[in-house]
Amino acid sequence: MPDDKVRARRAIRAGRRARRDAQSAADRRADGEAIRDAIISVISPEAPVAAYESLATEPPTEALIAALREAGHEVLLPVLLPDKDLDWRSGDDETQTLGTDAIAGAGVIVVPALAIARDGLRLGQGGGSYDRALARRAPGALVVAVVYDDELADVVPSDPHDQAVDAVVTPAGGLARL
Repeated sequence: MPDDKVRARRAIRAGRRARRDAQSAADRRADGEAIRDAIISVISPEAPVAAYESLATEPPTEALIAALREAGHEVLLPVLLPDKDLDWRSGDDETQTLGTDAIAGAGVIVVPALAIARDGLRLGQGGGSYDRALARRAPGALVVAVVYDDELADVVPSDPHDQAVDAVVTPAGGLARL
């Protein structure tokens, strides 16, 4: 892992593009099902779950979101604001947002990451969106980052404002508490 964020992000993004180009639809589906199964195992039935819709280069979250909705969970999904903070919505209508503090109602918060260190530090995309949002989470909310297996590292470059996560999920490794 490069020791500065810019080089680390560049290297991981290149690896993710190569993985996307080489991965079959069946392999991506299997990764998504493994992620779903690992996260579903720690979901409390009564609290909303904050998640995110993965990009093509990210570990897939589509199966997770579908399973949560099928089970009757309220799923909070982020809406990026012009200042890079996150508002939240609870459905497919992005015009009906719940406010930046809606994340405080989530019992489990599933976050994207480029890499996760074994101490829970998260390397994000660089906009600070999730660092700001996670500062508003409820005490006791479980924060779970989703990365590919090779993106779990001993250390990642970090800054004092970076918010740590409680657990990591990888397709092959499942859920690990940090």
